Amino acid sequence: MSSRDDDRDLPSPELVISGFAKLAPGKRTELTAAHAFVSEGPADDFSSWFEKPLKGEGPQDPQWIRSHELDRDDNGHTTHLWFDRRSDIVRFWALDPYG
Repeated sequence: MSSRDDDRDLPSPELVISGFAKLAPGKRTELTAAHAFVSEGPADDFSSWFEKPLKGEGPQDPQWIRSHELDRDDNGHTTHLWFDRRSDIVRFWALDPYG
């Protein structure tokens, strides 16, 4: 989902993308071996107006983990990633990801 995916009269000035992706087999194991992870889930449950269609999607009862090493937060570009331990699903949220 994107903050620009809408039928509103005024487009969003910032591009935000949010959603889920399925990792390739073995990728989560590779990442957890190479980076420090903590048990931490997203702070919200798709509270932005454009994320509403994502509510109820994704893994059932996820066990989220996060590596702050893999997140990006510099010069107005922010990316946060949460990985489900059981399903190899990653939830992502990114502000201006192409900058």
